Amino acid sequence: MNKQTYIAIFLSLVSIASAASWSGSVDTNTSSWSIHRQSATAYFEYTDSVEGTISSIQVTPAGRSLRPYISNYADVNFNDVRLRERTAAQEGVYSSEELIKIRAEAEKDVNLTITKPAGSDIWTIKWSESWPVVLNASRSIDYAGKNINHRDYVGNNLDYVGSNYLHNKEFSKDRRADLYLEKMNATILATDERIILAEFMPTKSIDYEIESHSTGIADLIHKFMGADRTTVISEGEERYEGVFDIRRKIGVQTKYDGPEEEKDWLSCCVGEIFRYQDIEPIDSETCREVAFFGGTCRF
Repeated sequence: MNKQTYIAIFLSLVSIASAASWSGSVDTNTSSWSIHRQSATAYFEYTDSVEGTISSIQVTPAGRSLRPYISNYADVNFNDVRLRERTAAQEGVYSSEELIKIRAEAEKDVNLTITKPAGSDIWTIKWSESWPVVLNASRSIDYAGKNINHRDYVGNNLDYVGSNYLHNKEFSKDRRADLYLEKMNATILATDERIILAEFMPTKSIDYEIESHSTGIADLIHKFMGADRTTVISEGEERYEGVFDIRRKIGVQTKYDGPEEEKDWLSCCVGEIFRYQDIEPIDSETCREVAFFGGTCRF
């Protein structure tokens, strides 16, 4: 009896107002591969400044007081460009300043192409997505008191960098994170029987920099993944216990372009920047954002 063979390819697109998502999958007799993406067309800017003394307050005439603390939490995710952070502190002197800016587009159609040359048993399935995201985040914290715990994490399509500070009586930190996602390509080679190759290829970058003073535990982590979504390109974990001054800067960039797609966003920007006279000063990050979203420079 002949064994039945098949290959199934699936693409689903959902769009509600400015939010959008899509899913795709390839299923063979013995293996499968899938992807899900979600983003929106949006601009978001958040600023925050806090300065004060964390102390107990009396809430009843009888003298009952509340335990003093502060708590701060943030979670941002546009098309797998992510920022997460949490801060909790007890009695002490505390100050913090923060800026988060996000710009994302999810307007263009996701392209699916399927080819199978005559006489070959290999299917080539390709998804092409141009839903760019720019995320810029900076924060400074200064604290002296009973105890503070603080952690942050930034990620961009499987890659991530983060830090975790615990049990600190004196703590200060300045952080800057710039994340860019230009586009994503996925390529699957498969027969009816099995998947031969699966590559997930976002063109993206992470630039992450911290400078900190800690008196407790400081954990620093990073992980960068390969196109097959399982191979670890680089991974690291560090722990410091005691009094430490730490400076750390990490940058990673992946670029997947066909020969006809090579682009120079900075040169492109120079030719278009006069259309954006309200943007001052003109620096590389501004140029890059203009190149991502503006006029003929749009990738």
